[in-house]
Amino acid sequence: MRLRFLAALVTVAVLAAGTHATAQTSRHVAVHAGRLLDVKSGKMLSDQTLVIEDGKIVAGGGAADAKVPADAVRIELPDATVLPGLIDAHTHLTADPKFGYEALALSVPREALIGAKNARLTLLAGFTTVRNVGARDFSDVALRDAINAGDVPGPRLLVSGPPLSITGGHCDNNMLPFEYHRTSDGVADGIAAVQHKVRENIKYGADLIKVCATGGVL
Repeated sequence: MRLRFLAALVTVAVLAAGTHATAQTSRHVAVHAGRLLDVKSGKMLSDQTLVIEDGKIVAGGGAADAKVPADAVRIELPDATVLPGLIDAHTHLTADPKFGYEALALSVPREALIGAKNARLTLLAGFTTVRNVGARDFSDVALRDAINAGDVPGPRLLVSGPPLSITGGHCDNNMLPFEYHRTSDGVADGIAAVQHKVRENIKYGADLIKVCATGGVL
């Protein structure tokens, strides 16, 4: 039997809430799944129902015993397998490898829209927490805030803002000749300059600091 692995319960709840936003005002969502992976026991449980309240799982168990609020939006997934959300600790959601060198011409607003697309795809793939380690002009901060506000679907984001690098280092902009060069946002040389960049990133909403400490320039 082919298992169709869904993006954890938070994914189901988020997308369900968005789908029913105009027709439903309920705080509750009840997900009935054909199978549920219990990571504590290592067993696959059958015919399970989980109750979600305000985006958080508050109850779960066999479908026959589950106490589902009368106002709950019900989602029937008899052929699906529910498992805990996955975590990706190294992403660049505002980037897209298909652009290659064409990415040099992308604007920051365009990258933010790419981030919204990738955030949704990442959530649908089962990742409910993601660490984004590097984005221009705090576009990842804007994406995180939009997800938290419910404006766009996506996983829980921890973001770094512009990554820190020395001049000519891995996270500097090394693709253009001098007459067209652009220094990346996080470039800093020396202790005082690095301290300034760290404080600046925190000021504008970074959850963490990404440091490109080696010369990994391709």
